[in-house]
Amino acid sequence: MTGPILIADLGGTNLRFALTDGSDTRREASLEGNRFATLEAAIEAYLAPIGVDDRPDRAVFAVAGPPDPDTIVFTNRAWSTAVADLRARFRLDQIAVLNDFAAVAYALPHLRDADFRTIGAHRDPRPGPMVVLGPGTGLGVGLVVPNTAGIRVIPGEGGHSTLPAQSGREERMIGYLRGLHGHVSAERALSGAGLADLHDALRAVEDKPGLRLDAATIAARAAEDPVCREAIDLFTDFLATVAGDLALTAGASGGVYVAGGIVPKLGALFDGDRFRRRFTAKGRLAGYLDPIPTRLIIHPEPALLGLSRSADMILDTSV
Repeated sequence: MTGPILIADLGGTNLRFALTDGSDTRREASLEGNRFATLEAAIEAYLAPIGVDDRPDRAVFAVAGPPDPDTIVFTNRAWSTAVADLRARFRLDQIAVLNDFAAVAYALPHLRDADFRTIGAHRDPRPGPMVVLGPGTGLGVGLVVPNTAGIRVIPGEGGHSTLPAQSGREERMIGYLRGLHGHVSAERALSGAGLADLHDALRAVEDKPGLRLDAATIAARAAEDPVCREAIDLFTDFLATVAGDLALTAGASGGVYVAGGIVPKLGALFDGDRFRRRFTAKGRLAGYLDPIPTRLIIHPEPALLGLSRSADMILDTSV
């Protein structure tokens, strides 16, 4: 008889762990990544209070970075860990590694009505692909394609696609970001640091003194500060543009889902009607996008949900 499976959603900021029997989860824990010098130390801290009888013998790690079966590397954290070393250290028979938003994508078929809110106009999903994207420490993207076996999740790094502008003002914002980063990917605007940079860009183009604010402070001041409010509106517009591009690329008749740590925390500052107008603003293809539902995931741990329901399948198909 096999033991429980260790599942982990290893984000750029927080590390979320749980044990699963292939369906339900238990012993869920969230650890702040900055507390640990290495991934091994974080795993050790999670496993320390777990008794021998409940120790996992397999693991599935969802990582905020391009997946590699041999080495776990983070895009937004200076950690690199050999998978073979983890297997030996924690006596694991098998480890599967996937992108963190692939894990969220695995959750989409399992979401209940209480796990999401409609963004803008209500639309019913139709059979077909689904897309999820989520701004947080970076911008994650995942794709779900139905097939005869159920679903196939297609991972990718869509957050690093080039960010497009739809107006002269947006071109000035992207020009500012280009001066900071060179290539302006979608993630450069659609992340916590990206929202802060959009605020900086607005102050710069309006010749206002520099005032660096983090994403939480921008949201807190948006009701009184027009620059903070516009930064959130720009963030919403860029997010909707990227979401619409993904919907067109994937033919996402099953819906486009927004996840990640930022948008749910914006509350009423996130204008769903504004998002929806920009989402469908694709010229001759506006009518193609109009029937596609757009939804905000409010489930507290969608990646763990996806991993718990699909852990056995992921391990069976891993190298």
